[in-house]
Amino acid sequence: MDRTLLTVGIIFLLCMMVLVNRSMAQDDGHARKLINSQGCKACHSLENDGGNAAPSFEEMRARLSRQEIRLKLANPAHRHGNGRIPDFSNLDENEIEALVVFIQPKP
Repeated sequence: MDRTLLTVGIIFLLCMMVLVNRSMAQDDGHARKLINSQGCKACHSLENDGGNAAPSFEEMRARLSRQEIRLKLANPAHRHGNGRIPDFSNLDENEIEALVVFIQPKP
């Protein structure tokens, strides 16, 4: 009986890991599409592809918290990067969240 429970538990955990990885991959793809469609790579680079007028996504990941990223993307005053970052008020909360989690995957 104990061995059966252990086997079922392991199978359950493996299934959950597959589902989480699939979900993360979908979110990653959504964020990458947003980065391209919003023109982010005109100034920022991602994996050595894009502009160099602003910090790369990898640099932002190392330096900014999720809250700081969220404030840069969508803030009530619509002021971004001393006027250099476009206004992203056209993005809905789910799109903002996808970008935040992509840029800073650690909570």
